[in-house]
Order: sequence, then C-alpha cells, then structure tokens
Amino acid sequence: MSPYMMTYLYSLIPTSSKKMLSLPSKLMNHAIAKQPLKHMLSKHLLAAEVWHKRTLSSKSNGITDTNLKNSVNGKKSVEMKQEPTLSSVDKARQMNLKNQVIDSSLPNHDPQRITSESRKLEVKAKSLLKQIANEKGTDKAAFLYAINTYISQETLYRRGAVEFIYSAMHEMKTFGVNRDLTAYKALLQVFPEGKMIPRNIWQVEFMHYPRQQQCGIDMLEQMEVNGVIPDDEFGVLLKNRFGSTAHVTRKYLRMMYWLPKFKNINPYPIPYILPTDPIQIALFMLKRMCVDQETKYSVLKTTELEENSTQEDTYIVSAQSPIQQELLSKHNCNLPLFVEGPYPVYLRYLQKHYFLLRAEPNIKILRQKKQQEIEEEKEKNMFEWINFFDEDYKSIKPVVSVHEQEDSTILALCITGTCSKSSVQTWIRWLEKSNPNLTTTPVLFKLLSEDHEMEVIGDNRAFQEQST
Repeated sequence: MSPYMMTYLYSLIPTSSKKMLSLPSKLMNHAIAKQPLKHMLSKHLLAAEVWHKRTLSSKSNGITDTNLKNSVNGKKSVEMKQEPTLSSVDKARQMNLKNQVIDSSLPNHDPQRITSESRKLEVKAKSLLKQIANEKGTDKAAFLYAINTYISQETLYRRGAVEFIYSAMHEMKTFGVNRDLTAYKALLQVFPEGKMIPRNIWQVEFMHYPRQQQCGIDMLEQMEVNGVIPDDEFGVLLKNRFGSTAHVTRKYLRMMYWLPKFKNINPYPIPYILPTDPIQIALFMLKRMCVDQETKYSVLKTTELEENSTQEDTYIVSAQSPIQQELLSKHNCNLPLFVEGPYPVYLRYLQKHYFLLRAEPNIKILRQKKQQEIEEEKEKNMFEWINFFDEDYKSIKPVVSVHEQEDSTILALCITGTCSKSSVQTWIRWLEKSNPNLTTTPVLFKLLSEDHEMEVIGDNRAFQEQST
C-alpha cells in the first residue's frame, strides 16, 4: 500500500475519531515523504478502521460520540434504551409459539434453524394434511394425493419442502403407510431435482444443503425402524436430488449393504404382510411357539361348545401333540395340573396372550439325566475306544421329550380371543374329550389379572399331595 493511499484512508476517519487515535505527526510526515512505513502505519490504520465501525454501530444504537469517548476513557456510558414492555397480546403469542415448538414435528437437531418462518410453514403443511384427511380419509391414496397437492402448489421453488416432509413423516402412521416403500418414494420426490447436488469435494464434506440432507437421513432412519428396505429405484431418486457422494446417499448405501443381511438372517422368517384375521394370527403364533412337528392345532368356538346362552362369543385356538397326550395320560391323578397365563407373545407389531396347561416336572427322570451327563463329563476320554458289546447299560440316557422342561412339563397351549376365565375353562372342558385322565385330575387356574396379580381358581375337586 502506497503512502498516498494510507493518507487517503486516514482522511476518511471522522475528526472525533482522529482525536481519540492521536496518531503521531511523525508518522504522517514520513507517509507524505513516501517512506516505507507499512509496519508502523498498519497497526494504527487497523485501529482506525475498527474505531470507525464501532462509531457507526454506536450511532445506530443511539449512543452519542461523547458517550463513546467516555466509555473509552473508562467512564460509565449512558445506559442503553430499555426494551419495551410486552403487552398481554404479545405474551399470548409467545406462549402459542412455545406450544407450537413443543408440539412440533421438526427434530431439534439445531434449534437455531427452527425459526418462526419454518414453524409457519410447518403449520401450513399440517393443515393441508389434516384437510385432505378429512376430505379423502386416512389411507394410502389420500396420503399420495396430499403429496401431489403440495408438489402442484409449489412447483417452482418447493418452499417449505423440509417442513412438509417432517409433517408427513409424523402423520404416516395415521394414514397407515409407515411401512409402505411406495409412500417413502413419493415423499422423497418432494425435494427438487438437481438443485442440491454438490459440485466439488468441499461441498460434499461440508454437507451441501444441510437441512435437506438431514431430513433425508431422518427419513431413512424412520424406514429402518419400521423395517422398510429401500430398493434401487429409491436410490436413483435420491441420487438425482443429492448426488452420489452426499451424506444422505452414504446412509442409503450402508442400509443397502446391511439390511438385506439382517432380513435373511432369521432361519424362521416372518411374513412381511401379516394376515388380518385374528384366528390366523393366533395359529401362526402357536406354530412358532410349538417345537414338536407333530403338534395338532384346533380352532374352536365357545358358542358351539357351550349350551349356556350367556357364554361369551369368542374363539379358542388349541395346540397339543400326541406326546403331550401320552404324558397327560401317564400323569398321577392325585397331583394337580395348572393353567397359567395370560402371557404376552409378539408377532412383529402384533400382540396376543396365550395360556398353558402344565404339570410339575418329572424330577426323577431329570435327575437321572443330569447325573448321567455329569458322569460322562468326568469319564470322557477321546483316546479310549468303547466297544458296542462292552458298553454298560447304565450309560443309556433316559428318554426325555422336548415338553419336559426343568421347571415344568408343558401339556397344552391355547390362545383365546378375550383372554377371560370362562374361555379358558371352556378350553379345559374341551380337552377332557381327548384326554380322559383330565376329568379325574384336579386343575388349578393361576391367572394374571389386569393389574398383574395372581388369582388362583380351583375346580372343587379334592386331591392329596404326595411327595416325590
């Protein structure tokens, strides 16, 4: 910078500021004489520029030049203007804004980005979804119609696309499309195409269009939670909007690598679309619970089994195998049987409750089996060959079925429509037809009530306890 340029810059500083700076006259004389004093003048010119900016900002805030001098000299400056008091109407508006923030569907990733304008756009999007839900209903067709309505209204700029997508994601469960891939594809098309693709490596790493990319990541996370696996068409739609190197596209690529592996890792897969019939769902649950492949399943109606007209109309799905019938026939009639439940069982997002008929465990056989396992563990020698004819008969393990567990022996399972006491009692009376030994055996109903308290109900048949 030439000395003449520095002199010109110094002339731009107000007179009051020059007095406060009090530059030495030697410096100005050297500057006029064209002497290279950049290292001496740079500090003073920088201070003059900062002072000039502070002066302009202070004048805009209502602070006079005299007050500014007093603040520099260490004196107390004139107090700033007090903020105007809020009226009752303004306070009510602030309370409404706070309530909108609490009920907002926008995620709180960065609170500074949630402005009053974004909240207005969110309210507009929610009103559109609510209006279409009232007119068209809450189904997939209405949800797609809402998306097409927004796109037709915001064809050019797609103003409020992020707020609309978050609001639609929040209402997807209401419309019943939170597990529908087609709905997510339509929702992704709300973003404008080709506008947000990064052009260089810096835009890629610094997350070009961060709000839009974060919205896309949140959409992919919601798909992951609901078990929705994206396909190649979804990837093409995503790359046309954010490019192939964006953060949201990396999230999509990671999902495409891992989710198919997790989907096929279960050896007993559950169908993606579950039946709507409750009887079919109960059958499906019992088939997954019963290990024995010979288990027979029966569907009953309480009104057909009971002659009493006051009996509730519900269904009973029962499961019992021939081995369980054999164990029940060998059971000592003087020892009680127990009906326990209801216990919850889940099939994806559906829940049912089941009951089980059980007996006390066969301690003698289980003890023999355990003792034999301990002896085999002690005498195990991989280098010792035992001939078939030299094998001791005592080494033969007692045969224990899969139904004979350490805590109890499972004799039957059932799922009822109402989970009531009367439906379970009807199930036991129906089992007596195929299990005659059950008619002379005492049965205790150990049922859990709604407040999870055990309630024991007898069948009015006396029995004697015998020690094993």
